[in-house]
Amino acid sequence: MHYSKVDFGLLFNQSCGLCRIHPQTRGGLCQACLDDMPRIAPACRSCALPTEGTEGLICGRCQKRPPAFDRTYAAFAYRFPLNRLIPLIKYHGQTGQLGWLANSFADHLQHHCDALPQVLIPVPLAASRLRRRGYNQAALLAARLGARLTIATDLRSLTKPRETTHQMELRGKARRRNLKGAFSWNGPAYDHVALIDDVMTTGTTVNEISRQLKKAGVRRVDIWVLARTPAPGEQ
Repeated sequence: MHYSKVDFGLLFNQSCGLCRIHPQTRGGLCQACLDDMPRIAPACRSCALPTEGTEGLICGRCQKRPPAFDRTYAAFAYRFPLNRLIPLIKYHGQTGQLGWLANSFADHLQHHCDALPQVLIPVPLAASRLRRRGYNQAALLAARLGARLTIATDLRSLTKPRETTHQMELRGKARRRNLKGAFSWNGPAYDHVALIDDVMTTGTTVNEISRQLKKAGVRRVDIWVLARTPAPGEQ
């Protein structure tokens, strides 16, 4: 039996995924970069927006108008360097950055997630947009998280039959109208799923998808996102 020569330097003492200078420690980053990453704490257990006081409370917004999903886990706040990195991943093909981001997110989930789901479901792109971009960053992220956490990934059951206007270009009711009939669910009634996306802004997209999943019999829907934007008017 023949074995190929392995460069064990590729397996151990790898450099930090962000600064590329210091050796990585946990989650693909060196300790200095890990300490500098923008976190959200404490945060609403429902929507992951910052809250006053104890971690895991439900904010006033979610108490007044509960979303269709059950819980949100956000790895980081959408501030520097995430607000520079994620657009590069999403629109400029720099998907290699998803490696250390997924590792950091998986590490966060292992320490904070109360119950892991049975399946991960990426928020899909419409076929026309997927052809133009060439990849769905949410699906790539889901695959990496699934491999790291040993969770199955369902890439088929949730689809987006029609292309929609970018949600960032719309406000309020226009966002909800834009998504009406945009997603289709043809999967089983899972007990517990996590929807995977890169950024959560208003939550309109994941709420619409969650509403459909709940209607189809899915019992619990969590939202897993790399970054959460601040509430309107906050930085």
